[in-house]
Amino acid sequence: MDFENAWNVVSKDFAIFKKKRSIIYSLTILPAAIGIAFPIILILIKNLSQSSYVALLPAFNALLFWFIILAAIIPVAVASYSIVGEKLEKTLEPLLATPLTDGEIILGKTLSAFIPSILATYLGAAVFMIFSDIITFQQLGYILYPNWTAAAFLLVAAPLACIFGTEFNMLVSIRVNDPRTAQNYGGALYLPLLVVFILGEAGTIPLDTKTILIFSGILLVVAIIIFYINKSLFQREEIITKYT
Repeated sequence: MDFENAWNVVSKDFAIFKKKRSIIYSLTILPAAIGIAFPIILILIKNLSQSSYVALLPAFNALLFWFIILAAIIPVAVASYSIVGEKLEKTLEPLLATPLTDGEIILGKTLSAFIPSILATYLGAAVFMIFSDIITFQQLGYILYPNWTAAAFLLVAAPLACIFGTEFNMLVSIRVNDPRTAQNYGGALYLPLLVVFILGEAGTIPLDTKTILIFSGILLVVAIIIFYINKSLFQREEIITKYT
């Protein structure tokens, strides 16, 4: 597998994404809005409960978990379009006619969805952490973020969740023929991650660094499995004959 060939796929996809407003909006507006909304929610909780930010520190980490969820669901729009959208617009066929292997095409499609999605996630997380530091510094007397817990959430779990989300949505995109259907199925990723969040909030599992690292290992294994499934299901001959 030649990485340079895979990167040519990435460059091609980036050129297409720039022209798609829906993809641009999903990569910018949603993460930034969440990054701003979460600190506001914490301010409201503090004021309504008449508590201190010290007492609300567990809530900050709980909301930080949502950026793992965000990293998994942002690729829905990008990865879902990456194959099924190009099938319908007939822009995939010239790529399939090249000497690139199926593995190089799948890797390129994975990277073209992963890179903007994880950057968008980090945008939202950065906004959240900056605003959190601003509102808590006076009471805490120190800068809350970055810290080791945030590092585990954002530098380990979030990228792996993003890869998992990308691979899952590509799997769906390979098997269906409509971008909206692909996005609807891809949105199902929200449910298992939400279950983990709810279990954490209920105290069934701790949302600490150790748990996040274990969770990250599971995501890595599943993402690798789905990558090879995608590679085996990707039938370029069928796509060329059916959509050209």
